[in-house]
Amino acid sequence: MSRRHLLAAPAVLTLAALATPERAAAQGLRLTAAAGEARLGAPDGPVTPVLGYDGVLPGPVLRAKRSVPLAIDVTNALAEPTGLHWLGLRDPAVGSLPDIAPGATQRHDLTPRDAGTFLYRPRLAGGEAQLRAGLAGLLVIADETSPLHDREIPLLLSEPPGGAASPQAGLLVNGRPDLSLSARPHERLWLRFANATASRILQWTVPDQRLTLVALDSQPCEPFPLDEGRLMLAPGQRAEVMWDVAAAAGTTLPIALASFAGTTLAGRMSVEGSPLRAAPLPPPAPFPANPLPQAMDFRRATRLDLPIGATTFAGRSARDAAGAPALRLRRGAVVLAAIRNEGAAFHAVHLEGHPARLLDGLDDGWKPFFLDTVLVAPGSTARIAFVAETAGRFRVTAQAINGADDPLVALLDVG
Repeated sequence: MSRRHLLAAPAVLTLAALATPERAAAQGLRLTAAAGEARLGAPDGPVTPVLGYDGVLPGPVLRAKRSVPLAIDVTNALAEPTGLHWLGLRDPAVGSLPDIAPGATQRHDLTPRDAGTFLYRPRLAGGEAQLRAGLAGLLVIADETSPLHDREIPLLLSEPPGGAASPQAGLLVNGRPDLSLSARPHERLWLRFANATASRILQWTVPDQRLTLVALDSQPCEPFPLDEGRLMLAPGQRAEVMWDVAAAAGTTLPIALASFAGTTLAGRMSVEGSPLRAAPLPPPAPFPANPLPQAMDFRRATRLDLPIGATTFAGRSARDAAGAPALRLRRGAVVLAAIRNEGAAFHAVHLEGHPARLLDGLDDGWKPFFLDTVLVAPGSTARIAFVAETAGRFRVTAQAINGADDPLVALLDVG
């Protein structure tokens, strides 16, 4: 995904509906994967069966603090096993916990090393149907200080349960098929995005507005304006954007959320009231870096070749961890991985537990951000670099965009 790529019809979601349930770590966090129901149309319309954490769509926004131990009890109230994956967390438990049997409870003991926006959901390998049915939510890890902003808005982007097998299934924002926001002139909104679809590329667009990307895949990045207010996210990706509302009171701004499968959700921002301040805020400052290696020495790097074929990844056709090939890495090694897409479809390749730099064409530099999910076009090669600093077993998955199958899987053993 290059910087160019990063910059690269409806009813009404109120601010009250956007206020998804939230829980702070001090309360003792518990989640239950359970069947539930959601109204995806009019308030008095029919209900749709869903799977949700605590039976709701989406799951509650969980909040905790960086470097503070976090214990989350996850109960499986489904009739089938389920697993929970924390996209973006750098923790050995991310890759090692088994699935949860029906009726059982599993303790997740985590100490978040990074501040940022994280996504919790079942793993795609074996849990894609549960994700499509609605199991997803946001985890927000706060730093000691907060950047300059006026209001924070979490935005979990997904598809309607039961219809996601069709490219024309529609889109949801925080569990609703519509979007309506309001703000005052010169207000700064901190938008926390997560693409909770299984296999869709999503694009958020607000023309003629000042939107600045400040974090990608749970890691701060060099702030830069989004061309034409456009942000593109692969399946599972997260992003943080500062939106400085630049419009007079009484203005209605169009918002478009589009899937590359051909579906669009049309929303709006109503600019109301007196200006929050006399002039816009200065451009957002960079977030403090999380404690991970910001630079890498490639002279003794370990090189990995991860080709994607029509039905293979890294030379095998495994779609679950049991049959996946194991790639063994020495802890602390600098790793250069070449992801070569030899198939006919775009693929989203997700690396658990290890943020990576996206390299320039000849490995002579890298983009000013980290990511854990990279889009690879047919016939192209993406090169990433990371430090294998966390011991344990981690999945690397290759998900065909707009595909209905589970992703192809390889394993990384770091020790």
